[in-house]
Amino acid sequence: MSTAGYCQHPNRDPRGVPGPFYSRGQCLACAAPQGCAPALVSELAWDDLDTFFIRQPGTAEEVEQACAAIQICCVSDLRYGGQDPAIIARLGNTREYSDFLIDKSGKVYLKTA
Repeated sequence: MSTAGYCQHPNRDPRGVPGPFYSRGQCLACAAPQGCAPALVSELAWDDLDTFFIRQPGTAEEVEQACAAIQICCVSDLRYGGQDPAIIARLGNTREYSDFLIDKSGKVYLKTA
């Protein structure tokens, strides 16, 4: 389930680019994530109203944009499947946004249930 340092969630939208930031393909087309990360997430189109990552963040600013897009998504469709403790903490160390969590000792672990 975890390869290349990020989780291969079984419900990952296959249209998204490989990497730790991903979508589950359950978007409601609110357009809020596009406002936060227009260069990272797909544009909405009349024939495709889903949001997914078209590019993984490459800078600290883009990571912040991706995190903001995850948190503003009204149905928690966008997620982080990576193991970077700073990003997990930025997202609130919660299952709602991240596949990995940080335990009380600071260890990153895959939350499976």
